[in-house]
Amino acid sequence: MILRDGDLIVLFLLLMVVVFFIIRWWKKADYRPVLTTSDRPIRGEVPLMLEADGFELIAAKQRLPIAVYVGDTSYDSRLYVDFVATRAGNTYLVVLAKEKKPLRFSGAVLRDRFLAHVLAFRADGILYVEPHHGVYKMVSFDVTGVRYAPRRRLASYLIPFILGALITLLIR
Repeated sequence: MILRDGDLIVLFLLLMVVVFFIIRWWKKADYRPVLTTSDRPIRGEVPLMLEADGFELIAAKQRLPIAVYVGDTSYDSRLYVDFVATRAGNTYLVVLAKEKKPLRFSGAVLRDRFLAHVLAFRADGILYVEPHHGVYKMVSFDVTGVRYAPRRRLASYLIPFILGALITLLIR
């Protein structure tokens, strides 16, 4: 096989394109906000209640800062979570009930109160804990009308590249 003028440049450019797509694929890996784990054991009646039901508490008191822009004006806000728990590979945000502010269980109220938390933290659900009653309720959302674009795998980039290379070799 004899290389002609410019063949090395074309090969170098093709290699750079492949490297570009690999880096792009790697950076688009499943992103979850950083949840700081607690170094000390999490103690209290709520963690004991949840651990008795098979949950593992991995973090306490999480805060996710949010910047809201309206025109040229910026507003700062935060989403707060009391604990973060896991069970069977699923991540749940633990929100404690406030005695002075009871939660009315209806679709609109639950959506307004918890959907932003689930989407922002990319959690599988919310554990709404009523510590004064010693019970919790699991709240999860199924948003069937929303379709997420499937992540493209590395093979979806390599297969066309290999086919193009084979066609180029066959044409010669």
